[in-house]
Amino acid sequence: MEKWCSWFLSRGHEVHLISFTGGNLPGVVLHRIDLGLSGSESDMAKLKYLTQGRNIRRLVKDIKPDVVNVHYATSYGAAAALSGIRGYVLSVWGADVYDFPRKSPLHRLLLKFSLSRAKLLFSTSAAMARETRKYTRKNIKITPFGVDTAFFSPDKRSRGDDKLFVIGTVKKLEPKYGIDVLLKAAAMLRERLPELRVVIAGTGTNEEEYHRLADELGIGDIVRWTGFIPQEEAAVLWADLDAAVIPSVLESESFGVAAVEAEASGIPVVISDVPGLMEATRPGYTSVVVPRKEPEKLAEAICRLAKDEGLRRKLGRNGRRFAVRKYSLDACFEEIEQKLKEICRERH
Repeated sequence: MEKWCSWFLSRGHEVHLISFTGGNLPGVVLHRIDLGLSGSESDMAKLKYLTQGRNIRRLVKDIKPDVVNVHYATSYGAAAALSGIRGYVLSVWGADVYDFPRKSPLHRLLLKFSLSRAKLLFSTSAAMARETRKYTRKNIKITPFGVDTAFFSPDKRSRGDDKLFVIGTVKKLEPKYGIDVLLKAAAMLRERLPELRVVIAGTGTNEEEYHRLADELGIGDIVRWTGFIPQEEAAVLWADLDAAVIPSVLESESFGVAAVEAEASGIPVVISDVPGLMEATRPGYTSVVVPRKEPEKLAEAICRLAKDEGLRRKLGRNGRRFAVRKYSLDACFEEIEQKLKEICRERH
């Protein structure tokens, strides 16, 4: 959300944010509906969102926006649908269309209702759009989630010639991202690649479990856990790796922003065969694809890159070109801006 707001502010637009959880985004006019929630509660707790239709309608009437873009089809999307406001755009994000409707028939109905009330749907990937079409016949505009290719750049590399082969990832330490698969693959390579080192940046509910697993696998001494790092440090980390590894195991990984950041940083990417990740890369040209949940195959791909510097350099150069051409931040947001302007013209 911060990236969206910051970009539109930089273009001279006035940005208002209606939020149930608050936040602090410089330059954004925040309208908080305080429900005493943090945003990480259960679906039952978030039912409070659905009671706020009148407040949402009142705020939209007071703000008089040229266009309303609602983010996340469930919770905020359902609240907007119940509010009675018209002509808004709804952006789907991932778990709202992959996971939410599979919980129960009621969850599925709520998603369908939410999608039905929007004028237009945005999806950050074609893969997620296909999933969304299971619940609606509405037109879906693909709006890739771009990255700042000047910020994420090979120029950020700071490592010297240390003779190590360093792989890593920047992801939340949650089950869907396959961190355990990465650790198991690294353990298989301990003897074959004594120069191997692993860097994992992020925090999450499985943090202690993954630390314990690394120790049990006998690789605790070659894995570095950085915890949460800001974007500035992430840009340096990606550039300092010899290969990025993103072994997600669930299709709710709707688009691989981390993969695009790594590509923009000029390093090869090893990904699992999750559609959103494959869309964020160009398999065989910028990335190596392995079957999800198969550490043996992941270990083989990592070993291949470790032994072939020429291949690493080729994939890295290709990845940089691919990210700049297809997923640069300005190009992606300019597409969104153009579509929102079209909606404004239709309204007026």
